[in-house]
Amino acid sequence: MKKLFLNLYIWPMFALVNIVSFVLILPMILLINGVFLRHPTDEIIRKSVRVFGWVLVRLIPFMATIVVEDRSGGIKTPVIFATNHFSSVDPYLFGLLPYEMAFITSWPFRIPFYKWVMHLAQYIDATEGWDEVEEKGRMLLERGCSLIVWPEGHRSRDGKLRRFKNGAFQLASHTSLPIVPVCIIGTFELLPPGKRLLTPASIKMIILPPIMPESHDECAEQTRKLKILVKNAIAAELQKCGYGVDESASPTAQIEPGYSPIHSTR
Repeated sequence: MKKLFLNLYIWPMFALVNIVSFVLILPMILLINGVFLRHPTDEIIRKSVRVFGWVLVRLIPFMATIVVEDRSGGIKTPVIFATNHFSSVDPYLFGLLPYEMAFITSWPFRIPFYKWVMHLAQYIDATEGWDEVEEKGRMLLERGCSLIVWPEGHRSRDGKLRRFKNGAFQLASHTSLPIVPVCIIGTFELLPPGKRLLTPASIKMIILPPIMPESHDECAEQTRKLKILVKNAIAAELQKCGYGVDESASPTAQIEPGYSPIHSTR
């Protein structure tokens, strides 16, 4: 019964927030900014998207506990957030973090209206190829905008952490900026891939300590080490909560002795 009430409530509210945001609020924000504020349009849109996410997960909650546990020790932006990906709900949770951020992703670029907003915000389409992604990522980071990357490349279909791709870690190596591992728990139970109905679940978003690249390492080797360290950090949190992890993402993965990247103190 609770599941029925949840879906009868959340989907009409989700539609209402989208309509009000795109038809009324966003045009008003663009008009006010164009006439009075004159801030860069992409920055205004990114801030608006963060508020949009906050509204969806705080003002219109999923009838579930949503907890943000910050173990980072303090974040000085810009950084690269690297997070596991279990559900289409995951991106909205980042509206709870008080930072200017841009997504590196693909599926929202295929959705009407979302696609338009994604381009206005200068979010990065992951399907454009690595050279384009890296160039746009560097530009945003240089302007002080943090990035959100899903290293698995897609949502997990079985609730297990899958193999990580190199992109986020290569970008961190090239820019000497820290990676912040983020572990999201509970969204697979709430809305797994392929499902249309939500199931009540408790959600936790754990912000783990930043990991700083060591500039003296060769880039390829440093990229590999960063990937292992971030995998290990996220996988360890998932396993504490009973989630499975494939072998390539196991916290038993090893790196050579003597490598001990520091937490970012920038």
